[in-house]
Amino acid sequence: MKARVGVVLSPRGAATVRDILLAAGEDIEVVALLRPEVRLGWPGFAGLVERLFGRLVEVDEDHLDVPGGPLRGVVTFADAELELAAAIGRHLGVRHRRAEPADKLLQRRRLHDAGLSAVTARPLAGPEDLSAARAELGLPFVVKPRRGAGGAHVVVVDSERRCAEVQRSWSHGVARYAEGFIPTATSAPRSWRADYVSVEVQSVGGHHEVITLFGKLPVVTREGQIATTGDLLPCGLSPELRGRVEDLVLAAHRALELDDGVSHTEVKLGAAGPEVIEVNCRVGGHLSRLLNRRHGFDLVRQALLVTAGLAPRPLPVEAGTRAVAGMFVPFASVEGPVRSRVSPAELRAAGAAAVDELAREGAPRSYTDGIACNVVLDREDEDELRRTAAGLLARVGELFAADGIGRHDWTEDMIELLAVGEGTPVPGRGR
Repeated sequence: MKARVGVVLSPRGAATVRDILLAAGEDIEVVALLRPEVRLGWPGFAGLVERLFGRLVEVDEDHLDVPGGPLRGVVTFADAELELAAAIGRHLGVRHRRAEPADKLLQRRRLHDAGLSAVTARPLAGPEDLSAARAELGLPFVVKPRRGAGGAHVVVVDSERRCAEVQRSWSHGVARYAEGFIPTATSAPRSWRADYVSVEVQSVGGHHEVITLFGKLPVVTREGQIATTGDLLPCGLSPELRGRVEDLVLAAHRALELDDGVSHTEVKLGAAGPEVIEVNCRVGGHLSRLLNRRHGFDLVRQALLVTAGLAPRPLPVEAGTRAVAGMFVPFASVEGPVRSRVSPAELRAAGAAAVDELAREGAPRSYTDGIACNVVLDREDEDELRRTAAGLLARVGELFAADGIGRHDWTEDMIELLAVGEGTPVPGRGR
């Protein structure tokens, strides 16, 4: 009999419904759980869920029961649904991950109290608290949501002008806090690799193990807000630095008392050593596709196995020179419509192994979160990956010329950095 696992779904999750269906395999039955407002607001998504899983169950904080046979556990791949998934798991008395450790302010305080972080933080009840944060933390400091992913709503406040801009544009729909900025070594030359990495960890019965580390491409800052631009395998760290990062992350998991599941932790390669940026209590977005290509290992399946109480798969072993990357090429601005007509075939001809998302002519740029294209690169080694990435970005600049890509922007900078080759992480680009 298949193990039944409830999955609270979202169109904004770190795993697509197709990812989840394939990850379930022959031994797990996914019970699709969806908020009524999501079903109404995203009818196409709800219809796809029903086609793939046969049915869906509407749930919310007032409706936590799940009909049918007993569940083995409940999980979600969306930050916005961590509390709901935990509430359902608690109500049914089945395996689930507590939502409290996902609070980024709580994380920062616990890690600081445990001696694992030098960064201090304070809550922000509203824009009126920014001046006090400026006085306490100094410039620059970072304003972040207590829940969030992918750099959304993260702002580096590096001047009095920026502080005033954040005050004027404050949205009361997002709970925020302020924390000190983590500096990178200022003597480091710029590189095509960012100054932070992510660490994927599985937790079972209080035992935490590192699955793998991902390198990153430099973030982009638009209208003062940070957005991620891609991931790399292998991570590119020396064995000594990798060991320090892994030790820090595992200690952070113990301090936060993370229960069963798979998590995604971002770590800044700071001037004073590795520093946890944040711990995300779910699988990292867009990462399983890379790990699957390089190692045949499915992060989404691992999360489902752990939630079901089944034996997790053996962890991947780092070997070989094959290099893979996921790249999100950003527009310089999220505002306005897409002006270029580009086909997936054109990107594949330029070196993309897969095209997972592509901005469409006439659509608002915000439909793809300000991303022109989301592609995968897969090459024999890192040098070949770097050359392919440079060529692809040059072609993207041509294809999206009407949108200004490749002119005084992230793409132009990256082409230059990729041409230079190996260096140390980009200073000042992390959080």
